Amino acid sequence: MGGLIRALDVLLVAWVVAWAFAGIAIGRQIAGLADVTDSARDAGLATQRAGDAIDRLKGLPLVGGAVGDSAATIREAGQSAIDAAERGRTRVRRLGVIVGVLIAIVPSLPLLWLYLPGRIAEAGDRRRILGRLREGDPAIDELLATRAVAHLPYRTLLEITPDPAEDLRAGRHERLADAELTRLRLPRSARAR
Repeated sequence: MGGLIRALDVLLVAWVVAWAFAGIAIGRQIAGLADVTDSARDAGLATQRAGDAIDRLKGLPLVGGAVGDSAATIREAGQSAIDAAERGRTRVRRLGVIVGVLIAIVPSLPLLWLYLPGRIAEAGDRRRILGRLREGDPAIDELLATRAVAHLPYRTLLEITPDPAEDLRAGRHERLADAELTRLRLPRSARAR
């Protein structure tokens, strides 16, 4: 039983780590798409430079008057392209983070929600029982035997004793207590004999 629980622990950790790495990798790939906005930003900068160049032509006869008034409009169009590119970059990066986090967490959350409470409760039980064993509690064998009857499969109980209920009533707790210690992965040597 202990080997199965350890195997489940390892599988759960591997599952969580695999999805975390997948989330990080996919999130980075999506965030990397923000580089596409560089060309839009560069086009906006080029448009602004063209507006600046046109602005310098204002003073030239014939050409300056016709195009000089367009410089501000062209610069505004360039700034608009730059602003849109920055907004797009921010949105794509934010999307990368959101998708990465969702991929990392969503597949693992239900498993953790179902598995961890039982494992935490078992760890608490083990700690408390070990404390009672170390204190030399005289009633610990009866408690362990009762827990064995409650938690172990009936087939396993019959391998320990032909009549588990009668052993409990008669105060024959030792073999059942040992079985419960084995189930909890606690050393039998911790139990005072």
